[in-house]
Amino acid sequence: MAKRRVPTKRKTSRKSTARNKGGFSLARFTLGLLILVGLGYGFLAIQEGKLVPDAISEFELPSLTTEEDAIYKDDSSEASSSEIEIKAVAPTEKPFDYDAFDLYFTKAFDFMWPAYEANQAIIERPYYTIRYSEEHEQAMWVAYKLSADSLAQERFERKDDFRKDPRVKTGSADLSDYKGSGYDRGHLAPAADFSYDEFALSQSFYMSNMSPQAPSFNRGIWKKLEDQIRNWTSQDSEIYVVTGPVLNKSFKTIGKNEVSVPEYYYKVLLDIAKPEIKAIAFLMKNEKSSEPLASFVVSIDRIEALTNIDFFPSLPDELENQLEANTFTSQWF
Repeated sequence: MAKRRVPTKRKTSRKSTARNKGGFSLARFTLGLLILVGLGYGFLAIQEGKLVPDAISEFELPSLTTEEDAIYKDDSSEASSSEIEIKAVAPTEKPFDYDAFDLYFTKAFDFMWPAYEANQAIIERPYYTIRYSEEHEQAMWVAYKLSADSLAQERFERKDDFRKDPRVKTGSADLSDYKGSGYDRGHLAPAADFSYDEFALSQSFYMSNMSPQAPSFNRGIWKKLEDQIRNWTSQDSEIYVVTGPVLNKSFKTIGKNEVSVPEYYYKVLLDIAKPEIKAIAFLMKNEKSSEPLASFVVSIDRIEALTNIDFFPSLPDELENQLEANTFTSQWF
């Protein structure tokens, strides 16, 4: 018969037991340290009568903010003196580089026209183009190029052959509308700008190119501006001109065709020749004035806001924005 096996007891190492009884314990050390810190914190709190002692609340870690971080810090936060100093030495904006633009867009036949739609009354002639307003019985704008070569040619005498424009399908204003009204048949595109060619001069007398102007305005400050533009053109080779009345509401009317009498007129000029590409705009009230021409200078953006016309839409956006927002008279006067 097999002998029954007696189970043996598992022995415990004396060496291990000794270590547990008298050796180092990290857990016990950490617990003791926390207790000491807690007691110290409690002592300070009782002494200062505060929940958070000053020694703790005023403690700050060293700043890790770099100069680059300070430059791009959110403006909504309070800036320290060091941050202001850093911002002060930040690079300034680079001057606008007009010479960087390719002038390919000037080759388009309509590049200097204001924005238009196919269903609008656009009348293109060999020497100028108009957008006609049936509501106001006059042009909203007239656009053309004025060149020094043309102005230098022999001039033809004007014949004042005012007449209806047969190309206005709804019928343009006529001579009788102005008769006895007290207003001049004021040219938008002036006859003197086209006197170098007899046919061009005659075409400037279509009634679609006329607007009711106070005589003292038409023969005074408006004429002075027209003369100045021709002088600038003689110096700068060529200038693109867009001119017209501000037709932004209902106005007093004259004649059977109810021709509106505008309160203001504008001229917008563009000199696209490098290296000094420049533009300027004038806004004038339909009344006598002896003020200098420079006092009528406004931004093209302002004319656009008044007329709801987008000037020079073919220009690259960056160039257009730069030219239309500024009022740099020093480039012209």
